[in-house]
This record gives sequence, structure tokens and C-alpha cells, in this order.
Amino acid sequence: MYLSLRCNMSLYLEEELEYDKKFKVKPVVKECIDELLNRFWVLRDVDETLFYKIKDNEVEIKKYFRENFLFRLITNNDVIKLEKVPVVARSWMGEKVVNGTSVFKRQMDFCFFFYLLAYLESKNIDQQFTLQYIVEYLQVQEDGALEWKGGSGYTNRLSLVRVLKYAVKMKLIIVDDQEIDDYSGNDDHDVLLRRTPYCSFFMRYFREDVTSWNSLKDFMNYLEQENFEMVDRKHRYYRRLFLEPIVYHNELGFDELEYVKNYYPAIENHFYRYSDLSYERYKTVSMLTNDVSAGGQNLFPSENMTCKLILQFASYLYDSRFAYPLNKSNQIELSFTEITNLVSDIKQRNRLNWTKVAKKQSVDDLREEIIAEMKKWALFDVVEDEVYVIKEGLFRIIGDY
Repeated sequence: MYLSLRCNMSLYLEEELEYDKKFKVKPVVKECIDELLNRFWVLRDVDETLFYKIKDNEVEIKKYFRENFLFRLITNNDVIKLEKVPVVARSWMGEKVVNGTSVFKRQMDFCFFFYLLAYLESKNIDQQFTLQYIVEYLQVQEDGALEWKGGSGYTNRLSLVRVLKYAVKMKLIIVDDQEIDDYSGNDDHDVLLRRTPYCSFFMRYFREDVTSWNSLKDFMNYLEQENFEMVDRKHRYYRRLFLEPIVYHNELGFDELEYVKNYYPAIENHFYRYSDLSYERYKTVSMLTNDVSAGGQNLFPSENMTCKLILQFASYLYDSRFAYPLNKSNQIELSFTEITNLVSDIKQRNRLNWTKVAKKQSVDDLREEIIAEMKKWALFDVVEDEVYVIKEGLFRIIGDY
């Protein structure tokens, strides 16, 4: 996840470093590294060309991810997957996204999805089963408490339809007969499905038995232990740079801050050699930016209306910086009422240039939409009830009409 900034900016001199002349990185290796960082996995049946590019350069690519991230690269005859493990688990990291749109709508969607993964583990590759068998399995897991008829039943059927369609999109299952969508309107409808070879690689590898975990806290403790006992400061910093939109230095440990301070030239050189991304480091933040919008990447700002609203929100706040000054942490603290009033002011000032849908939205809906998107990009946080924080990353790029 990167920020996309369209600006004329050169971090490097035209004359290459002697170090880079001696150790050139093959363009195909750079391409494979970028694709692996931006894709969930690479399937041979879907992208055979890229699959074999990675296989042909597997030793060099594995070495790169091991030395810089301590990431595990899984390769076999069917699938290649880079296990991208974050330093800190963010709420948006669990989203299931297809073509930039979140697929799952409610908590039950995630429950059904993980039940489905468990169900698929009991099946052989290419083994067929039906949708109704999955329904029976879910009933057993929930001790018969699930409804499939009536109002709540309709809601559960919609959840299962979303989950199965996502599983098809991710090539976990194949539809052999009938349509999944028809189940939403008829609880007796059945669909013939088939397991693929990729199911076993969807979940990441854990070094301990996860069935002993009782809550999210157990997972968070495992992640913290993994990052601070098995991973060094360089790996943690690179993981945050590539997996988080912005790295705020006040969230880094002392050893990571020392690494950023002492090895800044090496970090710059790394991106010069291995990536087309630009590395930006300021006093209190660092980030990766992309001067050119590339297909398939999740970038901010994108062309959607929500991002345009955020840019206008940032511009309005920046113009009103004397009324809303930064605190010692380079953040702006706002109340719920202040945010609502800001959004209302922006709507009154700019609505003539908005899309038809945005013009019709209420201030409350616009506020919630803006807040939700800013949270995803680490531009916004909630510190306590009715107290919100606008982070300095919001002002890296602003926009107005």
C-alpha cells in the first residue's frame, strides 16, 4: 500500500553510485519483486509467464526477501506466495478486496469464510461437493444456531454467497454446475463446487498450534513476539514501509529509529536498485511514494470521489491551520462536532463540483465515509470518546478546485 504522488522529484543524482555499477539488479528480478509485493499470490494457471519468471530467478528473489524483510516465499508447481507479515496488525489488513472494493460486509462473512477454509482442508484436490453440504457443516460448527429461512436467514444466505463468490474469485473453489447467486433467493438451491490445489496455501504459516488460541489477543501476542524476538530492526522497518501507508517515527522503537538515522543512505540506495518507488524521509515520518499510477496497485489518492473529498478536507484544514494548530506530535485534535462542521463547510463550498451521488449524501454520511477511508491510510485515529486525531500524513498532499 503506497501513496501515489504526481510530482517532479528526484532523490538521486544522475551519476550512479559505484556500488550500483558493480551490483546491477536484473530488470526481471525487480519486476518479480514488485509483483510479489503487490499480489496475494501468483498462480501458474492464471499467469504462467510471471510464474516462470519468478521460478527462473527464485534463488535471488528468496535471498532478497529473506535479507530485507525475513519474509517466507512459498513456491511449488502450482502456486507462488510471499507471506507478508506486518509488524502491527491494522483493522484494514483483514479486508477482502476485489478490484478495489471490500467484499465482506459483516462479521459473519469472516466467520463463514474461515469455516469454509476448514471445510476445504477436509477435501482432496478436485473433489466435488455441494453448497448444501457447506450449509450443513456451518450448522454443526454453530451448534445449529444459524437460520437460513426468513429475514435473518436471508442475511445469512447473502453472507454465504459473498464468501463463496470471493472463494471463486481467489481460485479456492470452482463452480461446476448452477449459480451461486441463486442461493440468496432460495435456501433450497444447490450448487456443485470443486476444491482447487491452492486452498492449503491461503492461510499463512504459524510456528505454533493456533487451535490453542482463544481470542484475538492471543494472535496479537504471537505477532508481537514474532516481530521482536525473531525479526531484527531492519526487517521491521522495511515491513512497515512496504505494508503500511506511512511510517510515523513516534511509533517506532529506539533501535528502529537508530537504524533509520544511521542507515539512511543505504535505505535510499536500496530503493534506487530494487524499486521504482521513491523513498521519502522527514523528521517525523517516512513513506514510499509512486510518481506514476500503475494498474493493480492500491494507491492514495485514487480517482474515486472519497479520495477527492479527503484532499479537500486536508486543504480546508491546512488553510485553517491557525484555527486548528498542530500539537507537539504534529497532529490536530478535533471533536466530533468540529469534524462534522468541517465536512459541512466543505460541502457548502465545493458541492457544485461533486458527483451526483456525493451531492445527495448527508453530512453525517460524508463524515463517516471520509473518516473510514482516512483510517485505512493511517491519516486519522481515535484517541478516546469524542476526541479524534488528524495525523500529519494527511497534509503530504492536498487538493482543491
